[in-house]
Amino acid sequence: MMFACTVWNIYADTYKDGMITVRHEELPVKRNGSRIQFNHPYEIVGNVITNALSYIYYEERGLLKKKGSLRVFQDDEIKKLVPLIVQAFSVATPAQVVVVSSYSERMLLTDQQNYCILFISDHSLNIAFSRIHMFQTYNDAMSEKKINTVLKENPATINHSRFWKLVPSSGQRWEPDHENWLVIDLSDEMYQQPVAQRVGTVDERIKMGTSELDTRLKRLEERLSNTGAPKELKPASPAREVSSESKIKNKLTVLRELVNDGIISEEDYDYKKAKMLREGMNDMSLKDQLREIKDLKSEGLITEDDYNEKKKELLDQF
Repeated sequence: MMFACTVWNIYADTYKDGMITVRHEELPVKRNGSRIQFNHPYEIVGNVITNALSYIYYEERGLLKKKGSLRVFQDDEIKKLVPLIVQAFSVATPAQVVVVSSYSERMLLTDQQNYCILFISDHSLNIAFSRIHMFQTYNDAMSEKKINTVLKENPATINHSRFWKLVPSSGQRWEPDHENWLVIDLSDEMYQQPVAQRVGTVDERIKMGTSELDTRLKRLEERLSNTGAPKELKPASPAREVSSESKIKNKLTVLRELVNDGIISEEDYDYKKAKMLREGMNDMSLKDQLREIKDLKSEGLITEDDYNEKKKELLDQF
């Protein structure tokens, strides 16, 4: 699968798609004390850069770290990034790196930012990060973008983060003494393959109808509708509609069970939880939505922050 190189909102050497920005910058990137001369401009194929971004992983550090390796870029980010990066590389000068600032919504009313530079040297793709999944609110993102237009951030000048480190995959290696910088051999067979039709997020797996999560939720709903249900349909009163044993609560309960069983990750749970809070209560009154989120908080299915943010969103609509 190839991505078309359509570019939106081109401002000189800046390419944008929503909150994702790809641009050129002249940054001094050094190796062994000498400034690197980049192999730019460079014609890179869409499926190659797609595969490269798809196989970049990191591990969290700290007491509250998630277990195992996590993907840096989500599928929605990659689809937007690829045509912009292809375009940027095709016209970059030997002194310019390609700077990427990307956001992919993962939690309620918040984003997490990836910030990195990319360049080609010795026909290998180099990618160095200064931020991976850094928590951002919308206002934070806007203010940081203004700062970055004045101050040039250079991820190549750092060598590690207290919160994460990259995990090399096949055809990848760390730049010596840098846990934030990968050198990727684009000739590796893994990156030359056609883009696999992967299903990455829980939401995508549900849409495809292929996940165990979808099956278990469906079984739960069938069980709830069959257990003790009267044979004859009766008109629903307003009170009965509210107490229809919250589908959101039931689904989040099953999701939490799947996390505990190790079937899905905490990130999967957060993603689906945010989607339900955004879309699952649209047919309810404001009062009922406030009751619903209060109940979810008391059951421990959403956090205090989730509750406060959703409550603020609802009250702003009043």
